[in-house]
Amino acid sequence: MAKNGDDEMSLSRDELLRPSLQDAAVPKAPYSLQTVLLTAFIGGPLASIAITALNSARLRRLRDVIPLSVALIAYLGLMLVLMDGEWGTNFRDSLTELAGARGMNYFQRLIALALFGLGYLLHRREQRSADVMGLDRPNGYIGGLACIAGSAFASLAFGLRLVI
Repeated sequence: MAKNGDDEMSLSRDELLRPSLQDAAVPKAPYSLQTVLLTAFIGGPLASIAITALNSARLRRLRDVIPLSVALIAYLGLMLVLMDGEWGTNFRDSLTELAGARGMNYFQRLIALALFGLGYLLHRREQRSADVMGLDRPNGYIGGLACIAGSAFASLAFGLRLVI
């Protein structure tokens, strides 16, 4: 009986060297920070939220839905107030005096860059881990251009009158 216990404890070399985490999913790398920044800058706030949402989906982070939803609702609410309210008209006029005819566009870019910062805060650990582990990043052109195009179509559909 003692001999059986010893046999169970002694494992062959192949069994010892067999990976124990075979079923674990290989982590996917998020889009690079350069891709996220350029998408935010060129595509605006909606594209910034979209590329961050794509990163969250790649990383399987369901908890990012809440901050991204709040950011989207806040942005759309701000744009509706700026388009329809008296305060918004005064603000747009002030932007035009300050920065010229493209003042609202510059304001949009500032919001997009702030949303890029939100995306960086959400995924900074994963970004660093992907760099350290040397994971292959997805093609930024495909995701970035899709987010930029989607942002342009959504802006037109909602009548936000954004100039890209």
